[in-house]
Amino acid sequence: MSLHASVVLVVFLGVFDTHGSGTRAYDSQYRADKPPSPLRCCHDQLQQGTPTSYVAAVYEHETYLLQGTHRVLNRSSALELMKKNLQVFEDQARAASKQGAQIIVFPEDGIYGMAYTRHSIFPFLEDIPDPSVESWNPCLHPDQHSNTEVLHILSCIARNNSIVVVANIGDKQNCSTKEDPNCPNDGHYQFNTDVAFDDDGKFLAKYHKYNLFYENQFDSPPKCEHVKFTVFSVTFGMFTCFDILFKDPSVEVVEKLGVKNVVFPTAWGNALPLRHAIQYHQAWAMGENVNLLSANQHLTFFDMTGSGIYSGQSGALVYYHDSDWLSGGKLLIATVPTDPACFSDENFCNKITENEKKDYPKQDRNHNAIPKLSGEDRSSRSTNLIAGTFQSKLEEDMYTFSPLEDGTGHVEVCDNALCCQLDYTMSLKEGELYAFGAFDGLHTFQGQYYLQVCVLLKCQSNSHSSCGTGITSASTSFSFLHMSGNFSTSYVYPEVTTDGVSLAPPSEWKYEAQAISSTKGVSKPVLSAGLYGRWYDRD
Repeated sequence: MSLHASVVLVVFLGVFDTHGSGTRAYDSQYRADKPPSPLRCCHDQLQQGTPTSYVAAVYEHETYLLQGTHRVLNRSSALELMKKNLQVFEDQARAASKQGAQIIVFPEDGIYGMAYTRHSIFPFLEDIPDPSVESWNPCLHPDQHSNTEVLHILSCIARNNSIVVVANIGDKQNCSTKEDPNCPNDGHYQFNTDVAFDDDGKFLAKYHKYNLFYENQFDSPPKCEHVKFTVFSVTFGMFTCFDILFKDPSVEVVEKLGVKNVVFPTAWGNALPLRHAIQYHQAWAMGENVNLLSANQHLTFFDMTGSGIYSGQSGALVYYHDSDWLSGGKLLIATVPTDPACFSDENFCNKITENEKKDYPKQDRNHNAIPKLSGEDRSSRSTNLIAGTFQSKLEEDMYTFSPLEDGTGHVEVCDNALCCQLDYTMSLKEGELYAFGAFDGLHTFQGQYYLQVCVLLKCQSNSHSSCGTGITSASTSFSFLHMSGNFSTSYVYPEVTTDGVSLAPPSEWKYEAQAISSTKGVSKPVLSAGLYGRWYDRD
């Protein structure tokens, strides 16, 4: 699970309703009128015979849940619940395959739900072998390992529908407390685990979630795993939900393994104004310039919704979220460029490489280098508010804000070592208050990690204290926007979110040199825009 969960396009092949009504899907402008074409940086890819695209599916699943998750069931009762969810998986895999999808991703906890104890989750776990040690097709050889009924079903879903399947289940592994100092007292590990099967049903890979989020039923593995698998000549990295907030494994998988495609089962509880699933997942894909196949739970009473297929700087190819309690699951399908860098703007190939990424100079709105603040400046920034600024909480972090005036303006806000700059032109609607804020510090609410954030947002009311509270509607339009900051980290993830919690299409804004620019404006009213910096080394 992830944030707050414990408490509470053109799309080439279409978007499909499943069970439920009132669903809502959004198309990016991944243009039918202007299809992507490979650039010079992709010529090697073409010459080597690597496909330039593939068809992917993700399924946002309204999971059948156990009532009373502290009850300890027997194995047969646990299987009965899991088979209800697996039947949905099979139906969606079949639908995706018929539409040409080559891979489908299902959400975290989608087979049995969440909020278990260590004892009550046990009947749902399986003894999952290591696919890097032995070759196994559970559909063809179900008796090769005992206590693997779910693996068998998933394998057959893949084989019978000729589609690669990625799902999330529980793994139990025996250990010795005498030989392994990390071994739990009950003599076995319990892992939150992603699994992948090729389109013939062969078991390809498994990954144990490293960064757990209030998941006392599971153990974090003693060492973070960096997992990848290759299907139809495309290599995918794999990690889960809360992992994406941390350098290890998310950034490490991209940088050390060199993957351009990531499968991402998640059970993400939304946290506006900056960390709704669709916001942050698109932002991460853009910041890392990779494809992200994100499949979320659809449990609106936990505020879980928001799935998508995101392609680097092109943003969302397709995404979905609907918080209405009558809404249901959704199958999303899109054609995905194998390497998103090949389908970015034509100058992309000449820009900084991944290895150079960490060292480029910080730049202001005019692309001039911004000097780092001295220790004396840093101290004064953190203790004295500039006239006209105020402080308000966003996810329990105290941000420094400056209110925006109607029309055209320039504003700078600082917090500790971070100074954020905003140039804008807006038509402020009566009764709305917008503010521009900065935060540079250790976030400690529901997890601990260091942030540097610049954010423009609509406040909940005209009260300064409401700035930072999550809202979903806005009426004020911005015809010009440029946001930048003197970040101390190179890992900065951009967001532009509009009325109704929709994503502003990247055709309306650009992210370059750690800055957001929208010279022609955003077509829909702006809910928030942010540069979400993660200073991983200070976690």
